[in-house]
Amino acid sequence: MSVRSLLLVLAATAALRPAEAQVITKPAQPNKFIEAVGRRAALLGHEDGTFEAWTYPIKVLRDFQLSVFVDNALEPTPLSGLAETVEVHPGHVTITHITGAFTVRQTWVASLDKPAVAILLDIDTSKPLKFRATFIPEMKPMWPASFGGQSTGWNQKDGVLTFTEGMGRFRPVLGSPRFTRISEQIGHQLPDRTVMIEFDVEKSGRVPIVIAGARADYDEAMKEPGALLAAADTHFAAFLKRTTTIQAEGFTAAYDWARVAIEKGWACNDGVGCGLVAGWAPSGLSERPGFGWYFGGDTMMSAWAMQDYGDFEGARAALEFLLDHQRADGKVMHEWTQSSALLDWPKYPYGYYHADTTPLFLFSAARYARQAGDLEFVHKHWARFEQSYRFCLTMLDGDGLLSNLKGGAAAVETGALSGKVVRDIYLQGAWMAGLAGFADLAKWQNQPALESEARTRLAKAREAIKSWFVPEKNIFAFAQLKDGSRYEANSGWQGLLLARGGIDPALAAKATASLALPALATPWGTRMFATDSPFYNPVGYNDGSVWPFVTAQATLALFRHGQPAAGYRYVYGMAQATGLSGAGFISEYFSGDRFAEGPRAVPHQLFSSVALVNPLLTAMLGLMSDGIAGEVTVAPQLPCSLGTVRFQHYRVGRSILSGEMRPAKPATLIDIQVEGPPVKILQDARPCFDLPPLKPLTPGQRGE
Repeated sequence: MSVRSLLLVLAATAALRPAEAQVITKPAQPNKFIEAVGRRAALLGHEDGTFEAWTYPIKVLRDFQLSVFVDNALEPTPLSGLAETVEVHPGHVTITHITGAFTVRQTWVASLDKPAVAILLDIDTSKPLKFRATFIPEMKPMWPASFGGQSTGWNQKDGVLTFTEGMGRFRPVLGSPRFTRISEQIGHQLPDRTVMIEFDVEKSGRVPIVIAGARADYDEAMKEPGALLAAADTHFAAFLKRTTTIQAEGFTAAYDWARVAIEKGWACNDGVGCGLVAGWAPSGLSERPGFGWYFGGDTMMSAWAMQDYGDFEGARAALEFLLDHQRADGKVMHEWTQSSALLDWPKYPYGYYHADTTPLFLFSAARYARQAGDLEFVHKHWARFEQSYRFCLTMLDGDGLLSNLKGGAAAVETGALSGKVVRDIYLQGAWMAGLAGFADLAKWQNQPALESEARTRLAKAREAIKSWFVPEKNIFAFAQLKDGSRYEANSGWQGLLLARGGIDPALAAKATASLALPALATPWGTRMFATDSPFYNPVGYNDGSVWPFVTAQATLALFRHGQPAAGYRYVYGMAQATGLSGAGFISEYFSGDRFAEGPRAVPHQLFSSVALVNPLLTAMLGLMSDGIAGEVTVAPQLPCSLGTVRFQHYRVGRSILSGEMRPAKPATLIDIQVEGPPVKILQDARPCFDLPPLKPLTPGQRGE
């Protein structure tokens, strides 16, 4: 199925049920990603029905697949080769396998908050069948922790296989009441080859298979496996209903799936806590399930989207997870493995090696407090915010800008510029956004001296960044390098500075126009670096590929500085990217040359879904709440060709807004209704802009 066809299915479903759980039905594609993830367990696999299983932070097994003996065949037929269709719901997925003699509907579902996942086999057959499940046992903790002494034990009576490690701290299980035969049992060690378990089916009915973190979790789940399914579906239906919904042609379903993708990012581990991971993908032969561990920058971006669609409680919990892992000197974490309770994670070099996370946290904390109207959050954590601010001061150079050499990486992790950057433009954008955020936090905390100091430093930084402007190119240089030169390539990394930095409006307008130039822009987003930059590589991780989170900041800048048509194209491109990597998801990054995933890109990346939600609500629809002041800005920038846009359940403090926007000239027509305490509505009814309807993107399409 093409991306265009998939989006048509999404749009039709959304039009019928805008506030209910969406459903994607499509032909099965063996290479496409699907998942069932909960807060403590996951199945990560593909549309043919193969998967690996995790009970956090343990990878239990990989390469699980089911086969069936047809007639009296000596070898079974893998169900993966019989996969016909896939139904993807927010709370579960179902793969349908069909032959002339039987049909198997294989449903994956994860418990919301228990370490348990279920594979429910609904079998319709006219004759008895024999099934075989094959898999490779792993029993390994998430990277970079390790175990010794792994072994398995088979309970023939109950059909349960138990995995354990030498100290007996973790004992996940795989089982089914229907399991009867196992290929081998090796005491005191794991089998070193594929394990086979067989079971017989005499007639049509359901066969449940459960993988759980412990036998007690297995027994609880197996009492009523269908209850897992009902609970997951109920949760996501309620989530979609209580958060902001929109109806906008070409965007509704993709927006719904973006909310679901972010909500699926929660992961909980004893000794670590509950936070948002960066993204999910099968780990294959490794112990790294995509980016299925906690990242500071990714969490903050997800929190922005959560605030925008009204999940204030989730946004606060996500930010407080970062505070729980803040370093004693105030630096905010970059990444934190789910297995950190099994090792001394801060001694590894990864936890705090980024410079941008700390100033970006100050911005994110202030943004949350303002939108939610949550001054208690400010008062409770004020000392931690001040610590982060003071850590930022240790990264300062004399001109008031931040140094990568003093603080760590920001825009560049790998690629041609790795190890060469002294200061980059993304870090400066984070710093200015963070300074503005900290000044607001200090104001709300009644700390006038610190507020004044932060605003003075902000003015100095804004003045200093002017020297980075390259008038011959109308861009801000990307970086100052160790050899004393500047890397003066047009870059999407300018977006954060232009969107959030509050810099000189004239320079911002000129640089923002460069974000729409053909050398930088593709229909699916902004390249990291333009095609005429010295080290451009369209599939290079940091050298020219298209990253949605970079595109998001460029999009906000375009809407803010008079380029709404170009900004709209990027929002549309993100909506079109939904489903390219896996039904309902947006990939980590894309080629800069053609509409395709980047090599080894994570298929379900949270910040990529943020890149649709955040610009769509705050820039295109122009909604920005201020719960502290009890007001909301409504300043839509819509193309004249777009029909009426409707939204519901937009939160401003304790109030709920609904409304509609009808693109028109000389001014867009806006109608707002308020439920709850009065809200001051600041309307900016701009004229719609002329833009021909955009064509759907097709996989492999070349960039412009």
